[in-house]
Amino acid sequence: MPAAQPLVSAVIVTYKELDLTLAAVASLKSQSVPIHEIIVVDNDPAHSVREPMRAAHPDVRLLHEDNIGYAPACNRGAAVASGDWLFFLNPDAAAAQDCLELLLQVAAEHPAAGIITPQILFPDGETINAGENEIHLTGIAWCGRYEQRREDGPPRQALITTGAAMLIDAGLYRRLEGYCEQFFLFYEDPDICLRAWIVGAEVWYVPRATVLHHYSFGVSNEKWYYLERHRLLSMLSTLQISTLLILAPLMLGSELSLLFVARAEGWLAHKLRAYRSVWQARGWIVARRRRLAAMRVLPDAAIIDRFQARVDSPQISSGVGRRAGPLLVAYRWAAVAAVKAVGRRPARP
Repeated sequence: MPAAQPLVSAVIVTYKELDLTLAAVASLKSQSVPIHEIIVVDNDPAHSVREPMRAAHPDVRLLHEDNIGYAPACNRGAAVASGDWLFFLNPDAAAAQDCLELLLQVAAEHPAAGIITPQILFPDGETINAGENEIHLTGIAWCGRYEQRREDGPPRQALITTGAAMLIDAGLYRRLEGYCEQFFLFYEDPDICLRAWIVGAEVWYVPRATVLHHYSFGVSNEKWYYLERHRLLSMLSTLQISTLLILAPLMLGSELSLLFVARAEGWLAHKLRAYRSVWQARGWIVARRRRLAAMRVLPDAAIIDRFQARVDSPQISSGVGRRAGPLLVAYRWAAVAAVKAVGRRPARP
């Protein structure tokens, strides 16, 4: 007798994106496998999506929040979900009809899979937005294969993936305390992927499952604040002390370079504000490290090979990084060797 299909709860967090949110919900309802429930968290204090959603999709469970941030709003949606899996979909994204079916196939074939994501395409359906994302040894993360032609291929493991469309085992999500409540916007996806690996779950990327995303990279001083703050909070609270010590020269050098970049581009005040916020959260960092250490299954040595030596993306341009490329590659080789030499058994946090 075939195993029962797992129940999937879909969660969409929206902020004043009415038409796109309605389309995102419609794409969930058109899936080739049924979705157990759809939860929309309206994060707009004016609750602009309430009446249109009730009219177009009265069966959707609608929660209202007062702009509490993307990650906390996702957690509010997950808290009322009853499915075995949580499928987070951005409000400006639409899943292909077989997207969830292909993701669930990977879940069935790979019991250790805890996070599974599709290939994210721009609206033209032929150009990659994200999917198998990349992360540097300093924690800088970027969209993998950004603006390249869409790819085809079997599912494969990835260190980090995108949160634009992410299927997560509900039990794993709750064990990890969900997306980081400290993160108002940005970086919640690489952070939860790293934590998933650490506690022994696998992260998978499925190119043949696709989602169209109305994405614009966009940069602002406030965005840089969130990205820098959350990158540092994540790295300092997830990596083992021995790993942080080995990476300290690279991380300090990177911070010095970023200060010069921030000054040249006009967001130095926001970079310094990120430092202040990280310092103020030092108690939270220690407490989170302890909680994660109690759940740790894999040491950093088991995943350090997957971190990149150079930041290589059209989204992030760095002349210093390009010139220092050979040195960074050599440093990565030495750092990876050193982390592995510390031992493959988990050490104290």
